[in-house]
Amino acid sequence: MIEIRKGDFSVDEVIKRMKSPKIGAILTYLGTVREFPEGAGLKFEDNKNAVQKLEKIRERALSRFNIEDVAIIHRVGFLSVSENILLIAVSASRREPALLAVRDIIDGIKDYHKLWKKEVVK
Repeated sequence: MIEIRKGDFSVDEVIKRMKSPKIGAILTYLGTVREFPEGAGLKFEDNKNAVQKLEKIRERALSRFNIEDVAIIHRVGFLSVSENILLIAVSASRREPALLAVRDIIDGIKDYHKLWKKEVVK
């Protein structure tokens, strides 16, 4: 699942959807807006290529690691300090491949953020 949205999301709902009898681990990463000098928050443009880029990152993780599913939700628009930006959830039968996949996905998205995010000053 890949989703780009303006509003907040429920981590619990995503986890609930990923559960199944063959899943032994669901790992999540929740990215939030941190405080930075003279900053009011972050702005993420509603980029037309974002869904395609996130889907490629998702597909790469599914092919490289022994995992069952990947969910990525990314918010767009202006986000204030402490607001949720990004949710990554990875399900697998075992924790190790899920841990490796989450790290790989975060790194891929972090590279993409360089083109997508802007710091908003006060």
